[in-house]
Amino acid sequence: MLKLKRVEIQGFKSFFDRTEMKFPGSGIAAVVGPNGCGKSNLSDAISWVLGEQSAKSLRGARMEDVIFAGTRDRKPLSMAAVTMTLVDPTGDHGHQLAQHNGHANGNGHANGVVNGNVDHKPSEVTITRRLFRSGESEYLIDGKTARLRDIQDLFIGTGLGPESYAIIEQGRIGQILSNKPQDRRAIIEEAAGVGKFKTKKRLAEAKLEGAKQNLARVFDILEEVSRQVNSLKRQASKAKRYEELKTEMVAQLRKSLTGRYRMLEREAAKTALDLNLANTEFQNLSNQMAEREKEHVELQETCYRNDAELTKARQHLAGLQLEQERTRGKLDSQAQQIGAIENRLTQGESEAQDLERKQAEFQQELAAHMESLAALEAQTESARERLAIKSAERERLQQELQDRAKTLENGRQSVLRLLGEASALKNQLAQIAEYLSAIERDSARCQREEQISGRDGPRIDAPSGNPRIAFHRQP
Repeated sequence: MLKLKRVEIQGFKSFFDRTEMKFPGSGIAAVVGPNGCGKSNLSDAISWVLGEQSAKSLRGARMEDVIFAGTRDRKPLSMAAVTMTLVDPTGDHGHQLAQHNGHANGNGHANGVVNGNVDHKPSEVTITRRLFRSGESEYLIDGKTARLRDIQDLFIGTGLGPESYAIIEQGRIGQILSNKPQDRRAIIEEAAGVGKFKTKKRLAEAKLEGAKQNLARVFDILEEVSRQVNSLKRQASKAKRYEELKTEMVAQLRKSLTGRYRMLEREAAKTALDLNLANTEFQNLSNQMAEREKEHVELQETCYRNDAELTKARQHLAGLQLEQERTRGKLDSQAQQIGAIENRLTQGESEAQDLERKQAEFQQELAAHMESLAALEAQTESARERLAIKSAERERLQQELQDRAKTLENGRQSVLRLLGEASALKNQLAQIAEYLSAIERDSARCQREEQISGRDGPRIDAPSGNPRIAFHRQP
């Protein structure tokens, strides 16, 4: 049986200063005073510190109304605090409180309720409740932070607490007598100590229901995880098959590119050999062309000498034909035409034909003097023929030289193109190597994910008093 020993009030409703009320250990204590002196505030403070959550039961609109609101002479406070000390003279309930504190310390509640051993007398307990104007509140049991549930568990079955029979306000007796039989039964059961067990039964049933729901969620999560594992296995199998096919494709591609690269190397070597041969042949042709040009120069000099001798013979013939004016004029014209032949080698053939025609006229006119001139003209004709043959041969050699130069240029372009293709193939091989390394990294990542998915498993972490489910990745 608990008895009220002391109540300390500060900032609660009309209690501005720290007020301590002591109650004797035996007999009946009565608080007497006129209306409005604060007698009801004392009972409200006791109900409030025991865990009353209804502001209406405390004769207020909201919970912040219990904090001292201030007067004309005093400023409002920011906190309301009530401390109540209870004692059990027999010591039985004190032993029960010590057991409850030790059980709370062993379980380690989520909010750190009553941590460590409580230094108090076995038959005495102190309850404190504080409320700040910011809305924050706290409960303490023997100076240690606690929860409202701890206080309710501490006083369950003792008749203390909200809606209990230990605190009966004015008009409550008539209300109890006029209540329904079910309401009166609840009060009688609370007084008889049955309500404590009903409350524990209700809490136990709620915990069992929560455990069932958690277990159902665990089964659902296990089923979902199993589906995910199967899906990951299928994906891993596909990734493995893809890796095998990719490896085979890359091997075939490597073989193909290697063969093409070697073939291009052989073609490049053959083209380089042809290019060297073409350069050698070009040098030979250049030497031959130089020799032919030298021969051509010699033939031109011979032609020039023959032309000079012909000019001298014609001059001599002109001296013999002084009496014939027409013959002199034609000889002078022929001499001028022969001089023009020296400046126009490309028109030598047409001028030679003109000379032949004129020589035919001279032969008709000067039949007597044509023997020496015929010999000179025969030599000139032979020189022209040799000049024509050498010119044709020179043109043919120039054409062959142009063809060789064109072939050489084509060979050079082919070599450059082959070198470009070889460089492109080397770049492709480098890109393929990078692609293969990326594929290997993806494959390693897929294998790691497959191994991790095979090792992963659910683990249920449900601390006492607050069941919950958590999954942890195994190392």
